[in-house]
Amino acid sequence: MTSLPNRILRRAMLALMCLAAPLAVAAQPTGQIRIAIGIDPDTLDPNTNALPIGNAIDLLVLNGLYRLGATNNIEPDLATGYAYSADGKVLTVKMVTGRRFSNGDPLNAEAVAASFNRLLDASTGSVYAGLYASLGKAVAVGEDTVEFHLTEPNGHALMLLANTAASIVNIAAVRRMGAQYGRRPVGSGPYVVKDYIGGERISLVPNTAYNGPSPARLRQIEFIVVPEDGSRMAMLETGEVDIVERVPPEAIPAIQALRNAEVLFLPSMFSINMEMVLRGPLTDARVRRALNISVDREGITRAVLGGLGTPSVGMVGPGTQDDLRRTFAPLPYDPDQAKALLREAGYGPGQLSLTMTCPTGRYIKDVQVCQALQGLWQAIGINMRANIVDRGTWTNVVSTPPDNRRDNMGMVGRATAGIDYTLYRLFYTGVGANRTGFSNPRVDELLRLGRATTDLERQKQIYGEVQQIIWDEEPFVFLWYQKQALGVSKAVKGFEVRPDETMLFWNIAVQR
Repeated sequence: MTSLPNRILRRAMLALMCLAAPLAVAAQPTGQIRIAIGIDPDTLDPNTNALPIGNAIDLLVLNGLYRLGATNNIEPDLATGYAYSADGKVLTVKMVTGRRFSNGDPLNAEAVAASFNRLLDASTGSVYAGLYASLGKAVAVGEDTVEFHLTEPNGHALMLLANTAASIVNIAAVRRMGAQYGRRPVGSGPYVVKDYIGGERISLVPNTAYNGPSPARLRQIEFIVVPEDGSRMAMLETGEVDIVERVPPEAIPAIQALRNAEVLFLPSMFSINMEMVLRGPLTDARVRRALNISVDREGITRAVLGGLGTPSVGMVGPGTQDDLRRTFAPLPYDPDQAKALLREAGYGPGQLSLTMTCPTGRYIKDVQVCQALQGLWQAIGINMRANIVDRGTWTNVVSTPPDNRRDNMGMVGRATAGIDYTLYRLFYTGVGANRTGFSNPRVDELLRLGRATTDLERQKQIYGEVQQIIWDEEPFVFLWYQKQALGVSKAVKGFEVRPDETMLFWNIAVQR
């Protein structure tokens, strides 16, 4: 059994000592914090949620065996150690005992195994099922041990366990509550959901049954849904909220000039692209190339994003797993060559019609970006329709299997820690998040090989070749890496944000 580092064990022992101290000296939750967000998640069920805000809430309400820290580092949560069998086909994880869900149900190995098997069950409908399929089956051994009987060796399994999609859900509550579980998940974290009013707000309050090492610090955390950039900024200026996401470039000077707030510029791994549905004209590599080289990335990131974006030099964003990430020469902006490629593919001016789907309030200046792209593509002779829709409609469209899509491409940002987690879920044939229909036998083979080895140099070769194929075949219109700009009250202390734009409230405090 591989033990956790001594410093982590010491930290855990100190936390347990603090919990054992007299209640009179235990810190009680005080104060509240309000966060203005541009879009709210459709669900808080970790098996189906795909938004950073959903991740942030799930991290407060649920626990996992492991979790990702502020730099996407893997940290133990419920786990105390792990070991692989000699053949690499069984992963054994030891976990803490004595923890309970907020409804009083025991959180033991049986509950953990049941949660994972739900994720792996195709009937659950999780977009992550294909990505996690290599975990095979989870089996409880006593109260404190879970065995994962893998379908294949997977050296990236801990990263799978650490992602929020693998958070532990209460299966008994899921069966009892049905779809309502996604609005009020029963977890074992320091908070519970008090209110979930779609399109308006989500409120969290302390879990009074919590018996872990990190109790709630605040008496309420409230997420207010405000799609309009200007309205979010006004709420920060007046002190109505304490944090606002996605400060638009034109508002940065005004926020920086406030006495009581500031703009935080933080690393982001969000890779923003137009993900193509690979059918009809988009099966032609010349058309995909024409779309890519007719985008003025430098001009849009400067004039529309106000510098809050860096042109793509690879599908994988910075911070995903930099020792395995590969970058390439920037794509040229060459509309004349794009026109020539379209002619070569048999499309004269006005003969190719395409539709792209774009969200409202999901990414920095998403509406304006889509309008700019529409103009650039119309300039090379494509009849491009920009289908700019609300969050719910956009989510439904870009989550639809490619065979059922009616549009030709959709704007989507991808930010997931771990090279295997990122590439496998998007480009392995037939997995849930592969919404382009991309299928390449060599990529499938390489992704399997990448999971089977733990040798870093071999992984560099394998994942480098995968990234080269993706860059060459262009199933996406590669755009840019979004930069994070958040407005934060100076009364807020201990606030952190991961590179995947998941807000972390573990160490939060408000000093007004």
